[in-house]
Amino acid sequence: MKPNSTHKSHVTSISSYQYLGGKAVTSKLCSVLDIDEYQDLADVFNIPRGTVSTWHSRETTPFEIAIRSHLATGVSLHWLLLNEGEAFPHLQTLITDTNSDILILPHYQLKSGKLTPLPALSFDQALLKQSSNESPLLIALQTTTATLIIDKNDTLPISGNYLISIDELMSINDIQRLPANQLVLHFGKSSITIAQNDIEIVGKVIISIDHV
Repeated sequence: MKPNSTHKSHVTSISSYQYLGGKAVTSKLCSVLDIDEYQDLADVFNIPRGTVSTWHSRETTPFEIAIRSHLATGVSLHWLLLNEGEAFPHLQTLITDTNSDILILPHYQLKSGKLTPLPALSFDQALLKQSSNESPLLIALQTTTATLIIDKNDTLPISGNYLISIDELMSINDIQRLPANQLVLHFGKSSITIAQNDIEIVGKVIISIDHV
C-alpha cells in the first residue's frame, strides 16, 4: 500500500522579482506609518539610525522590516516592495460589521496634491446616515486642519466642498454650480469659473472633523 501523498504544487520555476530599495521603500514606510523623517524609522523599528542611511546609500531592500510592517499594519508587500496594486487592498471598499456599530474606512493623507495611504480609521456606523447613497463608498482624508469623510459615489458637483483632481493634483475646494456645466471654484478669498470637464470630481465632503 502506497502512503497517502500530500498535495504538492506543480510550479516548475519561480522567476526573480525586481524589488524596490533605498528611499523608494523608506518613503512608502514613512507614508504608511505617518512618519515625517526617514531617521524616525529607526526609532519605530528599534534599529540603529545608521542602518536607514545604509539602505539609502546601497539601495538596500529591508525585507525583514517590510514583513514587520505588513504584520503590524496589513500593508501589502506587493505595494511596498514591488510598487504593485494598492497599499491596503482589503480596505479599498467600505468595511462594516453587522454585529457592531463600527465602521472602518480607508484612510489617506492629502499632501502636496497627492494621496498617501495611512492605517485605516474606525468610526461609528451612524456616519452612514450622512451619505445620500444607500451603498456609499467612503474614505477618510487627513488634511493639515481636519479629518474629512469623502463620499466617492457623489461625483456630480452642485454645491459644497469636493475632493477634486486637476492635472493629476488633488485638492479640497468649495464648488458652486452654474448654468451650461460651468463651475465656480473657490480658493480662499479668490474664485475662478471653469468648465466641469476641466476637472475630475473624486468625491464630496460629507463630514469635516476639525483638529483641536
